[in-house]
Amino acid sequence: MVMEDPDSIELEEATGIGIFEPGTFLEGQINNNQMLGVLGYTALGMILMIIGTVVIMIPLMAANLIFIDIYSGYIYIDPLAMLILTLAEIAFVIPPMYYIRKYGLPKSAIGIKNMVSPIDAILGLVFGATMLGANILISWFMTEATGPAPIGEELLVARNWPEMFAWIITMLVFVGFTEELIFRGFMQRRMEMYFRTRGTSNHRVVALLISSFVFAAIHLDIIGLPTRFVLGIFLGFLAQQRNYNLLGPSVAHGVNNAVVVFLSSIPFLF
Repeated sequence: MVMEDPDSIELEEATGIGIFEPGTFLEGQINNNQMLGVLGYTALGMILMIIGTVVIMIPLMAANLIFIDIYSGYIYIDPLAMLILTLAEIAFVIPPMYYIRKYGLPKSAIGIKNMVSPIDAILGLVFGATMLGANILISWFMTEATGPAPIGEELLVARNWPEMFAWIITMLVFVGFTEELIFRGFMQRRMEMYFRTRGTSNHRVVALLISSFVFAAIHLDIIGLPTRFVLGIFLGFLAQQRNYNLLGPSVAHGVNNAVVVFLSSIPFLF
């Protein structure tokens, strides 16, 4: 049994296979086992990202950009090292790409479609600016309630303009796109299908809230969890409204993060 899928017409055009042809796999519905598999692939993406981070750390430690004293617990991470470590997020792309290849799905099934849409780019900028305001407001409340952020947040800085430009590119491509690919285009989209298959009332809202919480929790930062949860709602809502085209959420995500780095870097840049 195949239920209507938001991209069913797109899938037909990409594969040339009719929707009702026997043996066709179209993700109109997601059952319990499939949803567990999707969550497993998402967790795998996190594991691969951690492995990639460790691999990148090795030459950085050799270059003294990272120093760890296991006896005293002292850790030094050069801001440039933080920038380089962010490249490990490319690992997030591996599980979703493997998934669509395994099931013979087009890239549009994980949100890679119409990636030059001016409307989506503009919406991304608008949502990014709105997210930034929410980010600053919630972070202020959290600082008032819990005190300054733990050591580590201050490392997200650029000490000169070349580093700042590198951060902008990194946030848009390696952070914005890769995280939106796995959390919105891959996980949230299928979570929405799953709850729709179960006949859950307001399945879109339920999928949005749960996926936003997973997105926030997987960063392993309790203090930053409320902020990331709200940002996840912004990004997930935009993804839903644009039929899971990743361009808008990727731009919004990258813009928010890049401006945060810029604001932290003002003392070094001026």
